[in-house]
Amino acid sequence: MLNQLNMALDAYSALLCVVLGAYVLVSGDRRDRANRCFAGICACNAAMALGDLTAWAFAAPLGTAEHAAMLAGTFLFYAAPAPLFLCFTGYIVAFLSKRTAVTRDYFRLSVVLFSLYMAGCVASLFNGMFFSVDAATGYVRGPLFWLAQVVPVILHLRNAWIVVRHRSCLTRKELAGFASYIALPIAAEVVQVAWYGVALMNTAVALAILLVFLSIQSERKALLAQREQELAEARSDIMLSQIQPHFLYNTLAAIRELCASDPAEAARAVGDFSLFLRENMASLTSKKPIPFERELRHTATYLSLEERRFGSRLRVEFDVPHRDFELPPLTVQALAENAVRHGVSAREEGGCVRIASLDDGQAHVVIVSDDGVGFDEHVLAGSGDGRAHIGIQNVRVRLAEGCRGTLEVTSAPGAGTTATIRIPHAPGDREGARL
Repeated sequence: MLNQLNMALDAYSALLCVVLGAYVLVSGDRRDRANRCFAGICACNAAMALGDLTAWAFAAPLGTAEHAAMLAGTFLFYAAPAPLFLCFTGYIVAFLSKRTAVTRDYFRLSVVLFSLYMAGCVASLFNGMFFSVDAATGYVRGPLFWLAQVVPVILHLRNAWIVVRHRSCLTRKELAGFASYIALPIAAEVVQVAWYGVALMNTAVALAILLVFLSIQSERKALLAQREQELAEARSDIMLSQIQPHFLYNTLAAIRELCASDPAEAARAVGDFSLFLRENMASLTSKKPIPFERELRHTATYLSLEERRFGSRLRVEFDVPHRDFELPPLTVQALAENAVRHGVSAREEGGCVRIASLDDGQAHVVIVSDDGVGFDEHVLAGSGDGRAHIGIQNVRVRLAEGCRGTLEVTSAPGAGTTATIRIPHAPGDREGARL
């Protein structure tokens, strides 16, 4: 019964290690040394577990095939711990190197002990110093069995010292994972040396590997979240760099024209523009949502400057009773800019830009519409050069990333364009709406 339990534990440990090692290599970066070392740890422990399994699978007296299988399995069981701990040293060094400078001298003693230990394992096949397998008696511990246990323990304690020395670079979860890998095998080794017949080592190492794996996944998840945030900010920077020149160019162009036709009005326009820059520059570089009231001021200032440029050809209407919500900066303004540049100004007689807001019970809604030339929704290069669609796509992405918002644009040639922003209520908003 005990033999069957030990065989089951060994088989389960081997299977678990193979799955974890394969998963890290397949799902992670194979060029990452930490991933390769972790896969090596898993492979070594799987080999050790399968080797140990032969000790419980066959009973003396042994046939020729059984003797060969047990001898090979016993050698594998004894030989695997040294490369396992060497891989673990490599894993620790590679893991820590991502955060701090780690000396390569850690491998010198480990390589020397590894070489001596492997030489002893090979010698045991001939002189039985660590172990022997006899057809009549089966597996027997050799006279220097204790030495075969000392070397892996020294390697293990050296790994523990590396972790302790660089503990300040590790989070509590990571430190707990490494500590489990250090403590569990040592505890299992003590039990296994004292009471032969209880196969706890492989199970303890497999459990420790699982805990280290969970630590790897936690680190990978945090790194992925950080990269996603950096990517979102990079996209926002690109989009802002595309939007800002449009707005600034149009404003300065309007002021330039007024300088020739109405210098006094141009002076007032310069004052408005300066006020806009002082009060709203933060919105141009903000990554976070801002109050709609602030974005509305930004848009109103832009439209007032454009009214100076186009005169009676541009009419502006506001119907914005609902203002208590937030949205990414340069969203409504960008849509208003598209309405002026690609809608109203394209008509000889001009037109009207209308901005409205409401709460439909499920979302905050902002509508930017114009009665300009419109465009064919199925033609990607709207207005001939596609710039309007670039601005719309920028707004759509920033709404989705900034507040889970959506943008729907409807248009038809000669019928104008309507852009509708919907920003879902937060849970508290929904409750307030029901009340």
